[in-house]
Amino acid sequence: MPTINIKSLSVAELLALRDEIDNLLQARRMELQAQLAQIGSGKAGAVKGSTVPPKYRHPKTGQTWTGRGGVAGWLAKEIAAGKKREDFLIVGTPAKPRGKAK
Repeated sequence: MPTINIKSLSVAELLALRDEIDNLLQARRMELQAQLAQIGSGKAGAVKGSTVPPKYRHPKTGQTWTGRGGVAGWLAKEIAAGKKREDFLIVGTPAKPRGKAK
């Protein structure tokens, strides 16, 4: 690819160069999107935004936490006060993750 000294170009030449770059980027984007569609990239987005039932509940306030992400503030305070995380498990919820599904 030839090098271009953009400092020596006029405004009209710079604008034309910008349009050419935009067109090339759009074409490349469309190529990449087509390639992603062929390999099945749509499956990864299905998980994002899905809701998970709560795993822990505070018996007095009713606040819940799914067990994902950072520890909920209310649970962190209770743990600091000497209680165990398992004390707040919702009945019927497994205490430990089951592992990878096969």
